This record gives sequence, C-alpha cells and structure tokens, in this order.
Amino acid sequence: MELGRRIGGLLGAGDVVALMGSLGAGKTTLVKGLAVGLGIGDVREVRSASFLLIAEYKARVPIYHFDAYRLESAEEMYGLGCEEIFWGNGVSIIEWADRVEECLPENYLRISMSIEGPASRKVVISIQGNGYGKVISGLKRGGS
Repeated sequence: MELGRRIGGLLGAGDVVALMGSLGAGKTTLVKGLAVGLGIGDVREVRSASFLLIAEYKARVPIYHFDAYRLESAEEMYGLGCEEIFWGNGVSIIEWADRVEECLPENYLRISMSIEGPASRKVVISIQGNGYGKVISGLKRGGS
C-alpha cells in the first residue's frame, strides 16, 4: 500500500501503469495504494476489476483500472477503448498487463511483482519509453 501511495502521488493525467505478476502477488493491493496516492475518497471502492474488466474511480484525476486476466486477446482490450482512455485525462492502471502488452502505449511505467515468501514481495519498477523519470526520481528522493 505504501509503495503504491508514493507512486500514485507522483502520477498525473495521461500516465499509464502496467502491473505484471502472478496471482496473489499483490497487484490489487498496489492499485489501492496508487488510488490513495491519487487522492481517492474511499479506498474501499477499489476492488479487483476481473469481472468488470474496467472500473473508473474519482480522484484528483480519474483512475481507469483495467484487469486483463479474463481477456482472451489484445482485440478485447482494444474493444474496451483502451487507446482513447490511455490518451485521456486520467491515469490508467492495467493489471495482468503482460497479457495485452501489444495494446500498451509506447511510454508507460512497468511494475513487476513476484511472491518471495508468505509475507514478502519483490517489486521491480522500470520505465518503457520516456516520461516517467519524475516517478523514479521521486521514489529515490523519498516520494510524496
């Protein structure tokens, strides 16, 4: 939650976050933290979007929470209107993004999570393309 809150505080309109990791790695928990950092009123609104495929939350900028777990193809992701949303006025967060990588924009923040033990996770944050140096710099400084 805390890592998500710090990252969320550094995100703004048009940012895209691609989450990757196995079942139970903590992707939805990270999304909750991101939403807190983005200023959501009630974090209890944030749930796994698996059955909805996409959920929208009100915050300082709109949050679009995609879950690609149940998608069969990239075409289904395009069918959700991802391209228009990615270029819109909100922050897009995609769980199971590795299933639809071909749909992702040229520039995005990639967060890979893995289970290291019953209560520990390994998180690797990387930048694809340009534009997320501010996030990495903010995390190195201690973030918001």
